[in-house]
Amino acid sequence: MDKALPRPYWDSYKIKIVRLKIYKQTLNWPGFKPDEAIDMAKNKKNKIIATSTKLFAVQGFDNTTTLQIAKESGVTEPLLYYHFKGKEEIFTDIIKRIYDEYSELIKSLPQNTENEFEKISNLIKLHINIAENRPHDGRLILANCPSKLKNDSHICHEVIRKQHELVTSYLRNCLKKGNASGEFDARPIEDLVIVILCLLNGVIRKKLLGKNESNSYEYASIDFCKRALQPNG
Repeated sequence: MDKALPRPYWDSYKIKIVRLKIYKQTLNWPGFKPDEAIDMAKNKKNKIIATSTKLFAVQGFDNTTTLQIAKESGVTEPLLYYHFKGKEEIFTDIIKRIYDEYSELIKSLPQNTENEFEKISNLIKLHINIAENRPHDGRLILANCPSKLKNDSHICHEVIRKQHELVTSYLRNCLKKGNASGEFDARPIEDLVIVILCLLNGVIRKKLLGKNESNSYEYASIDFCKRALQPNG
């Protein structure tokens, strides 16, 4: 039977068989508790995700194998295939999680601030904090997404587009309100939005890719933006 089926179909068939065997075995375990089994499965899956994120960030997607991911996650390769079809699906899951968590952090930034520049300052602080405390997320994107951007349907293309729209919309609203209140003299708005975004991206890249980088650049970035946006005189 295995010789009659093309490799992709046979691999898919084997994965289904493994899943069925695991399911049948768990039902026959003495004292089997479904809730505990579900929690255990989630923990294993999260371990696979965390390990894959680190490996993809450090050595790249192409240089990482499912066998290596399984070994460093402390699981078997069949169990990895129980949760995922392969490393492309793992990568997609990671990118989606990174964006979803990032999006929630942006949306959770305080809106009732004393002025609009405080919002911009909070945005800068958030990005530097992410780069310092979640470096594998940023390095994974920097190391793997640029080569995939030519494919408009790839998850990297979609996520980077969404991230760009999210941050530019946030900055645009701050500048418009600041101009209206007289707090800023920020014109043309669209050009300044891109300049601030480039500043953010540059600082993040420096934090993520610089060796033994100890400077946070937080104060310099905030001070630069404040001087650039405040009215002359």
